[in-house]
Amino acid sequence: MVRPPTPARRERSLTRVVKALALGVVLAVLATACASATDARRPPEKLYFAIQLEQDGRPVGAPRLLGFEGRRLFAEKWTPGAALPDYRLLLQPDEEGPGYGISLDLELPSGRSRGKLGLLHGEERTISLDARTRLTLLVMRVDSPEFRALMRNAPRASPGTI
Repeated sequence: MVRPPTPARRERSLTRVVKALALGVVLAVLATACASATDARRPPEKLYFAIQLEQDGRPVGAPRLLGFEGRRLFAEKWTPGAALPDYRLLLQPDEEGPGYGISLDLELPSGRSRGKLGLLHGEERTISLDARTRLTLLVMRVDSPEFRALMRNAPRASPGTI
């Protein structure tokens, strides 16, 4: 025979359910906090940048750079004896969703241009910074199979060249 629950029994059952729910909520909050703290402490991603600069359809430069996500990267090319550099390039790569948002600041003897690109790992895109200037950019994570394949298949420089 089943006895009907007494008010004291109902209260104890309800208390157990509330405690179990509270414990579940606390554990969920702790798990979320630990996961976000782990992400915040991860080291910045090492990145490879392959860049092609063109002005009026002529190549200005094609630097290949290594940098880090979240840190500015600067490249400059000078012709010996020139009063101004051929170009000055400042890149600011930041993580944006599954890829990277890269702010560009390019200074040529003809003027300064700025732009921003959103790229995924391994993606190559071209941006027109002004009517005369185009920049093509490829970004890759250094510790990736795609980067290792690119380096393995890249043409080798002859001794004494960079």
